Amino acid sequence: MKQFLLTLAAVLIGGFLALLGYDRFIVQPRQAEGGTGADAASAAQIDMGKARAEAREVAAEVEASVQRSVDNARETMTAQANEMDRRELIADAVQRVTMFRVALTEYHMTNARWPQDAEEAGLPPPGDMRGGAVRAVTLGGQGVVTVALDERFGKDGAIVLRPSVNAATGQVDWACEVTGDDEIRRALP
Repeated sequence: MKQFLLTLAAVLIGGFLALLGYDRFIVQPRQAEGGTGADAASAAQIDMGKARAEAREVAAEVEASVQRSVDNARETMTAQANEMDRRELIADAVQRVTMFRVALTEYHMTNARWPQDAEEAGLPPPGDMRGGAVRAVTLGGQGVVTVALDERFGKDGAIVLRPSVNAATGQVDWACEVTGDDEIRRALP
């Protein structure tokens, strides 16, 4: 029995010390910070209102940031689509003039001279080559082919192919020149 009383006394003293420590280190600092229990509850309400306002501000900032990102992505995609369209139009123009280049090379290798006009070389008239960004394909002196482009590529946008003949081999090489918009040069295949 003696041992039971000693154990009971020890448990009671330990519980009292735990409650005293809890009051001293937990309850009293909380009361010093927030006042009474009612004051702490109202402070918590004020903090909740402030937290809601801050959360709304953060959400608005995030939404604005996402919208800016979406707008930037949309602008970038539109610019890329326009660039691809322009490149496609230039590639189309180059394909149209390839027929001229091949026909003129064959004509020169066969006749050892350049034709006077497209008809002599068996090519369609300049107006028949119109389409896409191409206004006309014309044949000039010494086999020079000019592809006139529409206003999307500047006022005087054109691709000019100039042939040069290697006297020793008779091989025809073509040099490409661009006039008008610098974007034509960047878009050339």
